[in-house]
Amino acid sequence: MDEIVREFLVESHENLDQLDQDLVALESTPGSRELLSSIFRTIHTIKGTSGFLAFSRLEQVTHAGESLLVDLRDGRRSMDQATTDVLLRLVDTVRDILAAIDHDGSEGAVAVEDVIAAIVDVQEQVPGEAKAAPAPAPAAVVPVQRSGPIEPTTPTVTVVVPPAPSAAPAPEPAPEPRAATVVSTPQAATAPAAAPEEVAAPRTSADSSIRVDVGLLDALMRQVGELVLARNQISLLASGADDVELSRSAQRLNLIAGELQEGVMKTRMQPIEHVWSKMPRVVRDLSAQCEREVALEMIGGDTELDRGLLEAVKDPLMHLVRNAVDHGIETPAERVAAGKPAKGALTLRAFHEGGQVVVEVADDGRGIDHEKVAAKALQRGLRTADELAAMGASEVVQLLFLPGFSLAETVTNVSGRGVGMDVVRTKIEGIGGTVDVETTVGAGTAWRLRIPLTLAIMPALTVECAGDLYAVPQVNLLELVALDSQRKGSAIEYVQAAPVYRLRGELLPLVSLAAVLRVDGPVGAAGRPARSGSQVIAVVQADQQRFGLLVDRVLNTEEIVVKPLSSRLKTLGVYAGATVLGDGRVALILDVQTISRRALTSDIELRRARAAVDVAKTVTLEQVLVVGLGGDRRVAMPLASVARLEHVRLADVELVGGREVVQYRGTILPLVRLDRLLGGYGSMSDPSDELLLVVYLEAGRSVAFVVAEILDIVEDDGSQHSDIEDSGLVGSTVIDGHVTELLDVRGAVLAADPTFYDVRADTSAVVPEAGLTGAGSRFDLVGAVR
Repeated sequence: MDEIVREFLVESHENLDQLDQDLVALESTPGSRELLSSIFRTIHTIKGTSGFLAFSRLEQVTHAGESLLVDLRDGRRSMDQATTDVLLRLVDTVRDILAAIDHDGSEGAVAVEDVIAAIVDVQEQVPGEAKAAPAPAPAAVVPVQRSGPIEPTTPTVTVVVPPAPSAAPAPEPAPEPRAATVVSTPQAATAPAAAPEEVAAPRTSADSSIRVDVGLLDALMRQVGELVLARNQISLLASGADDVELSRSAQRLNLIAGELQEGVMKTRMQPIEHVWSKMPRVVRDLSAQCEREVALEMIGGDTELDRGLLEAVKDPLMHLVRNAVDHGIETPAERVAAGKPAKGALTLRAFHEGGQVVVEVADDGRGIDHEKVAAKALQRGLRTADELAAMGASEVVQLLFLPGFSLAETVTNVSGRGVGMDVVRTKIEGIGGTVDVETTVGAGTAWRLRIPLTLAIMPALTVECAGDLYAVPQVNLLELVALDSQRKGSAIEYVQAAPVYRLRGELLPLVSLAAVLRVDGPVGAAGRPARSGSQVIAVVQADQQRFGLLVDRVLNTEEIVVKPLSSRLKTLGVYAGATVLGDGRVALILDVQTISRRALTSDIELRRARAAVDVAKTVTLEQVLVVGLGGDRRVAMPLASVARLEHVRLADVELVGGREVVQYRGTILPLVRLDRLLGGYGSMSDPSDELLLVVYLEAGRSVAFVVAEILDIVEDDGSQHSDIEDSGLVGSTVIDGHVTELLDVRGAVLAADPTFYDVRADTSAVVPEAGLTGAGSRFDLVGAVR
């Protein structure tokens, strides 16, 4: 059954139950305008919705009842017994039709002509005659049929409803309950037998759902939060106690609390299509106003989000849609000239990713030109020329979120005041989300809102700084890097006064949490770490900016319950909330976005250094394999020249003309002992029965270098090379604090096979061919065979 029909059935059944009570009450107080208005609104609502859903019989019968209610509302007749009876009969008929719709989706064979005729008869009667013309014969049946609320002791009244006569213009209800008792008596024997069958009947739409006040759900969610706190405390006690039963009970509590938490959160979830429902009209009106042709596509409308977050997302989505239509999509003439369809495409898409809900607003318009953004920022004095020169294209686009920034040339009632994007970021970050933008000039722009599923309970990493506890939301956390007291001095570098850490070849700006919070911590002059103990770098990301947060210790990861802050702490801006940990201590939740903006907005020198590092890295960085030759001697060779690492037995080494070779994968592989080739200090005097080989392969031919050990694979900065070299070397450098020689790979290969680079044999031939001749040979050989 369609979801709209199901909601209609639930709402209509609730309205009919209230309608029964209102009709009986209106009979007692005919002059009540409030009751009459309530009855009229209910019938009118059912009529309008049934017409929209194409339930024609339901629409006809409710229309007839509405006409009678209009006479009552306008004072052309007053409420009497006949009017009440026919309206109650109308309610019964409506209920029967709703039951048929609930059963198979159609109105079934429910007859409405008799009820409509009865309503018309009552309308045509003179009100005074209706009161003076009672009909005693059928009176007992109709009152029993819907006077049930007055007679609570007769549960069998529903059995009497089907044979109710259609001649309703002259009913006379008996004021005494004895008449109802007489009619119900023959059914008394069968009533108990019918009860079990009614219990076993399938549940209807009205029975499968109830309406719950939102305040009750919020209170229930708060209680679940307290339960999660209690669970964390008991789990902590169980982990420190040597009690098997306590551990089992804690695990059971953890399971139940998790399931209850998930169930309660589901009750607060609503599909995002509730927010999207207004967008087609908004896009249509904006398209006409801005002279655009736009086709709107909405994907993933059934993606669910906490109802509290849905309210916070409405305004940002509205601003992004308005921005896409006004700034993104071109006019039809511009699109045709650019080779695009005249009608632009605007897509709203929602999906789950990484424990968050991602809402994407994408268009195929003109895109965002970062040079225009930079020029506008310079014109308005928002950034200096030096700052803009040090910023990348993505960082320049982020300037669109600044208050008062707009690319519009003129101010209209749609755009131009520079408010929309600022509202988007402020609202989304206020609920713990982030905003990303991806744009290509001439192809379009995609805005992505990353929103947490709920704000009530979230996973977080608890850290310690200066003796206090803080929580870092895991949605912002990327990785952890430990710095011991020995490494910290050399690992942390400085660009001007800004500390940085070289993480996998990239400069990572560091922010001391103690410095941001202005507490006594490991910070010296100019923000430099001053404490001698070990620290941890929590690598976090906010606003497409990755940085390292320096903390003293990492404690644990757990689900925390977010508690609101007092007004004094809110003004600080660096905290998003507070929580109570499992041991009862209070931890403040860090606002990573605010910390990022406060600590990293003016690091122009750092941006320049990172840009220089990125350029240098693309030019001079090369991965090298560092090997040992004995005696602490280190040699590096380009990793690109290494095909495999192999172990061979010393007994498998054979000689060809005084040169060492081994049989390897169907070929004869020449060996080069690097310690002998390079000479000087260091020798592999280890009497091992195995040799470690670094196999070099090119164009199907191979040479193996014999080394003592494999030390590491690192990135070598070519700009740091020294010109100090020797025979068989191309230079030297410093890697991990050790002087490392750079192997002349070509020279080493030619020492084993002078014609290696001249002959290009395929792998099916005997390799190498005529490859072991030279001045050092005792004989002139023409090759070797297996």
